[in-house]
Amino acid sequence: MQVKDIMTKSACSVRASHHLNEAAHLMWELDCGCIPVSDESQRITGVITDRDICMAAYTKGLPIEMIPVNTSMSATVYSCSAQDSLESAEDVMRHHQVRRLPVLDKKQKLVGILSLNDIALAYDNRLLESSVKATDLARTLASVCKHSHGSLMSITS
Repeated sequence: MQVKDIMTKSACSVRASHHLNEAAHLMWELDCGCIPVSDESQRITGVITDRDICMAAYTKGLPIEMIPVNTSMSATVYSCSAQDSLESAEDVMRHHQVRRLPVLDKKQKLVGILSLNDIALAYDNRLLESSVKATDLARTLASVCKHSHGSLMSITS
């Protein structure tokens, strides 16, 4: 199975010069937690997540309408193409611990997003029965969800 068979095709991007409130607004409207960041020629140059927005507001102590996207986005973009196999896209997700991959064309322009949700829903809808085992899906989810900072600490009052 190829990425194009299950990716979300209605993806959009935000500019690096926009403010975090614009990215948050798009995430709210699109019911997603990640927006690719594009330059003036619509090439993808970064990714901003809902967590990035939350942490920027916390660490900078400013309202999100005052914080530019480029100060909080990840400039490292892990992506795939629509023609890639689902297995290779999952390998990228596992290796880099990312929940979503922008799907880019040869000119690095956005054509969709592949998320863990897309993979899980495709599996649940029996679209992946012949090509993906439940154990593969569970392995990808477990790899992506590993904590990178060791054990969790609790917050007490």
